[in-house]
Amino acid sequence: MQDTTPIIHFGSFLPVTTMILHSLPTKEKLSSAGRKASKIEDFGQLRQVLNGDARLLILDLEFYQDQKKHKNCVAQIAGRMFEGHSSFNYHLYANNMPADRQLSFLQQYDLRFSEAATYSIEQIFQRIFNFIDIEQPDYIVSWDNSTDFELLNREANRLKLAKDERPWRTIQSLDLERLVAKEVWKNKSGISLEKMCRLLHFPPIKYHQAQNDVVAIEQILKFYARDLWRELNCY
Repeated sequence: MQDTTPIIHFGSFLPVTTMILHSLPTKEKLSSAGRKASKIEDFGQLRQVLNGDARLLILDLEFYQDQKKHKNCVAQIAGRMFEGHSSFNYHLYANNMPADRQLSFLQQYDLRFSEAATYSIEQIFQRIFNFIDIEQPDYIVSWDNSTDFELLNREANRLKLAKDERPWRTIQSLDLERLVAKEVWKNKSGISLEKMCRLLHFPPIKYHQAQNDVVAIEQILKFYARDLWRELNCY
């Protein structure tokens, strides 16, 4: 990931250096954001959390395959607060991608090459940590987080980031795919986010773009926030 340059869209005109300084996490900030909420084991607990005061950060990552190193690398990371307007969306463009993969990447995310910036994964982490410090989520929600968290931990290990400073380890996580598989299909294998949205008859979106996938996950959360038993038996 040393040759990776993320493409970042800012909603502020603050100087970049100021943003970096403001985003540097402190142990005091991270510890306050890292108090774990209760684990969610079933739909009843999920509905209670969704209709309560808890704050949920929806997180999604997309990847590309590094052909030389034969491993996944971050292509995009996006997050969104449940039922809120706060969000982030970062693209990471690797100079060591083959030329055809570079073109495919730019086309996939509808980006111009001139939008590439020179920020490191460390600076992206700093901005995400700052976002979390401001929003103070109680849960990090994802759809199948095993690969996401594995890759985040690999990058954190490379940056020598202490485990207690990694929000995805200190904040209570919720793998929504795993919960649905347990509650609906009785622990059978989960299904893709796209298939789940089709089953719920949600409007189609362009999947495998992290900023769209977090919106799709939010729609699933809103579906399960409803008391379906009461709605079906109210007449």
